[in-house]
This record gives sequence, C-alpha cells and structure tokens, in this order.
Amino acid sequence: MVKFPKDEFKRKGFHLLSLIYVFGYWYLSKSTVVWGLAIALTVVALLETLRFNIPACNEFFCKYFKGFYREEEAKKISGLIGTLSGALIAVLLFDNKYMVMGSFLYLSFGDSLAAIAGKTFGRHKTFAGKSLEGSIACFIACFAAGLFLFNWKFAFLGALIATIVEAVPWPINDNFWMQILNAGLLTLLSGVMIWAA
Repeated sequence: MVKFPKDEFKRKGFHLLSLIYVFGYWYLSKSTVVWGLAIALTVVALLETLRFNIPACNEFFCKYFKGFYREEEAKKISGLIGTLSGALIAVLLFDNKYMVMGSFLYLSFGDSLAAIAGKTFGRHKTFAGKSLEGSIACFIACFAAGLFLFNWKFAFLGALIATIVEAVPWPINDNFWMQILNAGLLTLLSGVMIWAA
C-alpha cells in the first residue's frame, strides 16, 4: 500500500508559494523583484534569528508549522532562506528573463514533484541517494513547465539539466543551487541553440 507523506505535501504545497515571485518576475520590473526578494529574505532571516535565540519561538514554529519545517530544521536554517537567496542571486546574475523563469518553474514544480514522488513511490536509489522515481517525476514536471516558455527540444534538454541538478547532493540547500545553476546552464544553452517556441 502506498503511503503518502502528508508533511511533504504540506512543505511542497508551501513551496509552490514561490510561484509568487515567478509571476512577479514576469509582470514586474527586475528592480521591483530584487527589492521584493531582498525584503522577504530579510524578514525570513530575522524570524530565523528569533527562532534560534528564543527557544519558545523555535518551539512555536516547529509545533504550529509542522510539515513546513522538517525535523532536522529545528536546529538549523530552514530551506526558505535557500529558496529566497537562490532566486535573488539568479535574478541579479542573469538577464534573460525566460531562462530565469525556467529555473523558477523547475524549482516550483520539478523539485516539489520529485520530493513527493520519491517519498511516496521511491524504491530505486540513484548514485546520489535520491530515488529514480523522484528523478523521473522531476524530469516530467520540468519538461511540462518548460513547454510554456521554450520549444520542445530546448524544454527537453532544460528538463534533463534540471533533473541532474536536482539529483546531485549539494552542500547547501538544493533550493538555493537549483535556481542559480539552472538559470546559468539554460543561459549557456540558449547561446548555442534556438529556445523560442
């Protein structure tokens, strides 16, 4: 019988809130998005500081936001810092809005579906300790998301790149690296092949 990880659904549902800056970046100026991400990052960093310095605050967050925080995050920085800082750096470093948007969509959908599918159906481990089932789900989600921005060949290669980036065990939160590396690699790829649909 398949057991659905409720806490992971909560966490990845919350993860989809990153679509706010995806749409923000599409409709607003780069400077507005940079300021918005910087402010959000500052607020989250202040809350994390409070959480680590006031035990009652940490207990409150861990109790009432169970599922949004993983158990191991009770004593370390949450993934939200990595998500926001990765998005901010990607926006600052890369000028092609489509490539940055692609990296945001890969994180929102690919990483989320990979975690849920991996924890639900994952039976076959990859070299990095993640599941083959999660990686396949990541590829499918990234490819589908990429089709909204790119032609099918570019979307296919972009999804393959994103799946590899997601599968690698990074020293810092993968939410941080996934956006920056994917935006950079998509930018490089766009220099050698046609990407427009």
